[in-house]
Amino acid sequence: MTRGICLLLIGSVVACDVVGSADGTAISARNDADNGIALNTAQLNGWNLNGMRVNGTALNGMRVNGWNLNGWNLNGISLVGSSFSATHDVDGTPVPVSGDDLIGSVLTLEGGDTTFVLRFDDIYLDPADPNGDVWFYDISVQDNETSQWSSLCNDHNGQPTQAIAIANWWNPTTGARVDDPTAVTFACRDAVLAKCVEWGYRPWATVGGVGLADHHQACTRLARADYCGDGTPHTFTGTPIDVFDALTPAIQSPATLDRQSWGIEAEWGPNGAVCIGDQLRLKMYDDNGVPYDFPGCFDALDDISGCGDFDSSRGALLADRYCDVWESDPGACAAATY
Repeated sequence: MTRGICLLLIGSVVACDVVGSADGTAISARNDADNGIALNTAQLNGWNLNGMRVNGTALNGMRVNGWNLNGWNLNGISLVGSSFSATHDVDGTPVPVSGDDLIGSVLTLEGGDTTFVLRFDDIYLDPADPNGDVWFYDISVQDNETSQWSSLCNDHNGQPTQAIAIANWWNPTTGARVDDPTAVTFACRDAVLAKCVEWGYRPWATVGGVGLADHHQACTRLARADYCGDGTPHTFTGTPIDVFDALTPAIQSPATLDRQSWGIEAEWGPNGAVCIGDQLRLKMYDDNGVPYDFPGCFDALDDISGCGDFDSSRGALLADRYCDVWESDPGACAAATY
C-alpha cells in the first residue's frame, strides 16, 4: 500500500509519490543537525517514502480537472525547478503567474468516481535559504464527505508540514525514480524525497556542470539504507549518519573524520550501494533482536577495498559514515551532538 500524489501536467494522468516507512518516513534537515550530521529517521519496516496522505487513498491514475486562481482557469502549467508557472486570460491576453502568485489557487483531481480538491494555502522559498530555488507549499485537501480541509502533508508526529514539488514520480515498491517529463510529485517534508532536496541534492540543479538528479536518487537509497536498491529500508528512527559526496565543490562534506567510533557504511549510486564498509546500520537489527532478510547484494559488495574513497571505477555519487554501536553503546558515539 502506498500513499501520495503525483500529477501529470500535460494530458493528465496522475502517478504517485513513494518512500518507505511504517508510520511515515522522516529525515531531519541536515542543516538542523550539529556538525552537518544528518538524523535519519526513516522508520523500520516502513512503506511510505513520502509521508503524504489523502484520507488513506492512493491517488494513482488521477487526472487533472482544472487549476483555478481567483476564478481564472490556469493554462500552460509547467514546473521549473520546484516552482510552478502558468498563464490566465484577461480580456483575451495571457497573463503569466508563477511562484507565490499561485497562493489561494485550487487544483481539482479526478479518478473514476472520486474527486480530490487541493488548495494552495501558502507558497514561499525555503526560509533556510531565501535566496535559493526550493519552494515550500502549504497544501490542504478537502474531505469528500465533510468538506473540511486538512493538511495534505503530515510529519512523523502527525503535524502539518509542507510539500516540495519535484519532477517525475517514484515506484512505490522499488523506490526507483520513473522519468516522466509530464509528471510532478508533491514530496512531503520530513520524508526522504523532500529531505534529500533540503540536504542540497536538488534534482533539477547542477554543480560544476554535473546534474544532480542521480545524486538525489542515490540520497534516497542512502537515507533509507536501501543497500540493494530494491526498496527495502534497513534503518531505525533517530539514527545519526554523516553524509558526503564527491562533487566539486562538494555539497556535503564528512564531519566525523576525526572520530574513531565512526566508519564508512557504504558508497551509493542511484541503484543502491556500490560497496559497503564495516559499519552498517544492519547491526541495529542484531542489537535489538529484530529478524531481517540478509541483503542478497552483500556478497558482491563486501570484498571491495577502499570503500569511501570514491574510486572512479565504482561510479559512486554519495557516501556515508556511521557509528555502529549507536544502539548498544550510544555513549561511544557521543563525540557527535545529536
